[in-house]
Amino acid sequence: MLKKTWIAMTLAMFLFVSVIPSPEVRAERITREKLDDIRNKKDNILEVIAEKDKNVKKEIEKINKAKEMIKNIEEEVAKVEVKLDQAEKEFQVYDVRFKKRIRKLYQHGEMGHMAILLSADSFSQFLFRFEVIRVIVKEDYNLLKHRKDAKEKIEKELQRFEKLREKQNKEVAKSQKIYQKLMEEIKKSNEKLKKLEEIEELHEEEIIQVNLAHLRSGTLKFPYRGPLRRPANLRQTSPYGYRIHPIFGTRKLHAGIDYAGPVGAPIFSAGNGVVVESRPSQGYGWLITIYHGDRNGQRIYTRYAHSYPHQVKVRVGQEVTAGQHIAAVGNNGNSTGPHLHFEVRVGNGSLPPAVNPELYF
Repeated sequence: MLKKTWIAMTLAMFLFVSVIPSPEVRAERITREKLDDIRNKKDNILEVIAEKDKNVKKEIEKINKAKEMIKNIEEEVAKVEVKLDQAEKEFQVYDVRFKKRIRKLYQHGEMGHMAILLSADSFSQFLFRFEVIRVIVKEDYNLLKHRKDAKEKIEKELQRFEKLREKQNKEVAKSQKIYQKLMEEIKKSNEKLKKLEEIEELHEEEIIQVNLAHLRSGTLKFPYRGPLRRPANLRQTSPYGYRIHPIFGTRKLHAGIDYAGPVGAPIFSAGNGVVVESRPSQGYGWLITIYHGDRNGQRIYTRYAHSYPHQVKVRVGQEVTAGQHIAAVGNNGNSTGPHLHFEVRVGNGSLPPAVNPELYF
């Protein structure tokens, strides 16, 4: 009985252990899941930062536009101030004349006008004197009106420009507030991005091993995120297409683009991806191949040729980012001078067909 019980327990234990993934498989799954999660978070953060950068530029444009408007207002104010000075002088003239008229009216009063009318020798003289008094009264009114108009003119000009200044200053303040908020949000996003990159750096060796395992099993796959960027800040000397080979004299497809430069000039990754080859290759000298992901069921690769082994800064399985320094210009292999031979290959299989790299920049 005890023997049967022991056998049953042993069998149950064996079955239990057999369904538990090995530590290596479990560690790989966790690392791949973590890596994919990190990538997704990084992509989301980068999208957020890119969108906020656009909004920052918009607010900067608004601020600059408002400041330009303020500058134009100030220029117009300078012109109007000359007019206002003239209006002020006119105001002073009208003011003096008006006050003189007030003093005369005060001194003579309405009885003075009546005395003038009643002292007329004839009716025609009466009418003439009445007309003179009417003109004087009208002139009094005009003096008062001119004085009022001059004052209102000054006030309206000042109020109009003050409102314009106030409006533009509000626009500047509003945009500056939004700008500061966006910069704080971008700062927080950059801090999150930095933490994710630190996690990646901490697990770099582990990630390489995971990528190597997927590379060996043919399961290395992720979506392509283009476009690609130019791999070197150098002069392009030979385009993609058919040409006469300078050594053999035969017509042959030049499967990439050549960038001429001094030995040691930096070569950069054309996009985010995983290094799948870094090896000596006949004709290519030292060849680096980077897998950038799948698009429409086709795999996209870039290749970098003619470097020397000691110039290479990446290894197979390593993840790289667009613009990362991966090697340097050499003169290794079938090369007529120091240059980078750069290819883009699209498709499946061990050597997909070459395409014109210009279509992917």
